[in-house]
Amino acid sequence: MKSRAAAILFVFLGIAGAAPAQTLNEEIYLPAGESVNLPAARKQTLRFAPRYGNPGSFDLQTVAPGEQRLVYIGGLIVNVTYEIQKPTGPALQEYEFAADNLVIWVRGLKGGNLLGGVSSEPTPSGEKVHIELFMAGNVVVRNREEAPSLRGPKTFVTRTVRADQMYYDVENSKAVATKADLELKFDNLEDSVHVYGEHIERRSRGEWYASNGGAFSSKLPSNPSLRLLCGEATLREFQGERTNFLGIPYRSAVTGEIDQGSTRMLEARNTRINLLGVPIFYTPYYAGDISEPLGPLRGINIGNDRIFGTQILTTWDMYKLLALRPPPGHSWSLDGDYLSKRGPAVGTNYNYSGSDFFGFGGSNFGSLGFYGIQDSGTDILGGLRGPQPTPGLNRGRGFWRHQQELFADRDQDGILNDRYLTIQRQFAYLSDKNFFEEYFKQEFDTGINQESFLFLSGSRGQFYGSTLVQGGLLRNWLTETQWLPNLNGAVVGQSFLDNWIQYEARASAGYARLLPSVIDPLPFNPTDQRVDTGRLDLYQELSVPFDLGPVRLRPYGIIDGTYYSNDLNGNDAGRLYGGGGASAAMTFSKLYRDASSEIFNLHGLNHKVTPWVNYANLNSNVSYNQLPQLDRLQDDTIDLGMRTMNPFFTTYYPGTDGLALQSAPQFNLQQYALRRLVTNRVDTRDDMQVVQTGLFQRLQTKRGQPGREHTIDWMSLGLSASFFPDAERDNFGKTASLLEFNYLWNVGDQTALTAAGWFDPYDVAATNYWTVGAYVQRPNGVNFYAGYRQTDPLNSKVVTISALYTLSKKYAMNLGTSYDFGNQLALSNTLNIYRTGTDLTMGIGVSYNALVNNFGVQFVLIPNLAAAAGVGQVPTPNLAYR
Repeated sequence: MKSRAAAILFVFLGIAGAAPAQTLNEEIYLPAGESVNLPAARKQTLRFAPRYGNPGSFDLQTVAPGEQRLVYIGGLIVNVTYEIQKPTGPALQEYEFAADNLVIWVRGLKGGNLLGGVSSEPTPSGEKVHIELFMAGNVVVRNREEAPSLRGPKTFVTRTVRADQMYYDVENSKAVATKADLELKFDNLEDSVHVYGEHIERRSRGEWYASNGGAFSSKLPSNPSLRLLCGEATLREFQGERTNFLGIPYRSAVTGEIDQGSTRMLEARNTRINLLGVPIFYTPYYAGDISEPLGPLRGINIGNDRIFGTQILTTWDMYKLLALRPPPGHSWSLDGDYLSKRGPAVGTNYNYSGSDFFGFGGSNFGSLGFYGIQDSGTDILGGLRGPQPTPGLNRGRGFWRHQQELFADRDQDGILNDRYLTIQRQFAYLSDKNFFEEYFKQEFDTGINQESFLFLSGSRGQFYGSTLVQGGLLRNWLTETQWLPNLNGAVVGQSFLDNWIQYEARASAGYARLLPSVIDPLPFNPTDQRVDTGRLDLYQELSVPFDLGPVRLRPYGIIDGTYYSNDLNGNDAGRLYGGGGASAAMTFSKLYRDASSEIFNLHGLNHKVTPWVNYANLNSNVSYNQLPQLDRLQDDTIDLGMRTMNPFFTTYYPGTDGLALQSAPQFNLQQYALRRLVTNRVDTRDDMQVVQTGLFQRLQTKRGQPGREHTIDWMSLGLSASFFPDAERDNFGKTASLLEFNYLWNVGDQTALTAAGWFDPYDVAATNYWTVGAYVQRPNGVNFYAGYRQTDPLNSKVVTISALYTLSKKYAMNLGTSYDFGNQLALSNTLNIYRTGTDLTMGIGVSYNALVNNFGVQFVLIPNLAAAAGVGQVPTPNLAYR
């Protein structure tokens, strides 16, 4: 890093060979700002001014024939502007030199003297003028130009060199500086980067040497947080093969060709890193490209908690380790972790996107990865979990996800039309039932199922088709369906008789294997049984929509036929399902033009009210309890959680509530889907007669700058309910159920109040859920939420507060807490404080989870020298868990 100071410092000085000699004339000095015309071939303009307001003194001597020496004392500022040629055309470079004292030697003068002006161009006989320059006393050199960058947007850098003394030999491109400091200020970064050295030499045009120096970045140069120090360093700058930190030449990962370009190779000895004045890293030797000072290292995370113990998590760039230039849109990382209570772990992640996949097909994206550990610890997940993995097992995960357009018809704006053919594939491996939840908690809660499948889908106009093959490695702790395969087709929006009749059809044919969990927790739904069956299904719906005054009516009829080669009793079964109904809706509106409020940012109000109703009477000759539930109603995480909790409801909720949660039909997912009229699950169809009704209201206003106003929903309220004419059969004896509301008030563009609820009025245990909350977001980075959620019969009364508060451009705080007053339990508490600067990003956080009685501390440290050097931001570590 020290050598970088020398490199840039002497590049500045290299163009100034003739400049000091042109600062004076026969009158001792020129008036401030006076221009001196230099030879046209140089295309230079030079201006000067006294440094401290008053002109200094000078002494000009002829040392020998053709050799003169000029001494200037008293402070001088020289500004040089010259034109360079770039591929895009002429460009101007500007430099400023300032020093208290100046000495210039010139040899090879052919007549005249130094005050007449010289040029570093050769004379007609081929002999060059030899110029040497010495500056002393508070030497400052400044310039501004485009920053060298390997990737990322174009940016500019302002360089300021400060030194006690500086000597420069123009002809031989050699120089020496003492106690030099180079400050680099990038336009896209808040703070400057400093590179310094006690002794710096420019040994040739492409080689520099520095000793006893270092580098840092901070607003306070006197007290930087992170400092890189080294005993001596050599920087070589050349055009040719680019190499990684091990000296291996970079090659293209696609063509295998060696990467050519500008290389700034730094060799340093006795290198150490100080954090807050404390040494944290040392290496006797370092070699690498200075534009990538961290080499392949992306970041480090250090933490401690009860589950994993002390954690040291590191992330590395694999392409840099292997000296490969990735294809556009590709990245590859390596995770090397140590968990004191579990053992060492290793993982890798590869992400890609592009316009083709190794020369095949169109636009695509995907990712693949692996993470493994020989786990010597015991899982802590909370609750009663049944048999646990034995300590000492090899545990891990692997996956590959890929999506690709085989064909896509797009318009001139790139928007996908209704003709396309895509393929999606996923391979997933998990070693055991606990690993994914223990090590990848956030992905376990919110991510997709870890299953293996191949899915091909396409459409053309109103027609749609797909093929699903789903199988792969057996996960015997989950209940899942394997399709070998499942073919689907549909026609949507087909009209006849001049749009009087609308027709829709869906068909499927497949062979399925329903594989219930065979280890704890076991299934408790009666339709989750081991079955191998073929299934054929054809669903058709015919409707006749028309307007009756302001009311839109839609009578419809449904008929569905399904065949199973094996039902739950081992017999083939044919089911006929269908019926009819009608839906109706209309919209009222009233405009209040004079409604206005500066406080609520109202500029008129438009009140819209839409009542709607749907009546359906559907029947089946075969009960859903006779058929296997091949089409799953919940993802793997919810299914596993429900099966885990079901045997212990009576333990945690003694009495009638616990018994109802364990076995009452109102908490059965298939019963819930039937009452909701969820008809897109083939296996969950049965007799049902229901009237669904609702009322949706919204108050709209206009906001925005004059001439750019837009309509927004200032306030909205939705109400809905379901009524069952045959309540004993369809709704457990209650006529009304599924009473719901949803309210949103956008107080401002970045402030909102919200509330929602769902109630079932049963005499025994019933679902009663409601929540209320407030959101606040601000452009300065402030995000705040406070809410209350009550869920019965779980007796859960949770208060949640989360806040991301940006104290300044450097400091931010993230706070999150949830406390259940009903069960008197602190669910989760987290506090993180971050400092982001160009020297480094630091984060410290604490967390507590009462469900697993786990207290944790984390410390994140990411050096940002690579970002400061203009080569892109340093990514945060890829943590093994969240």
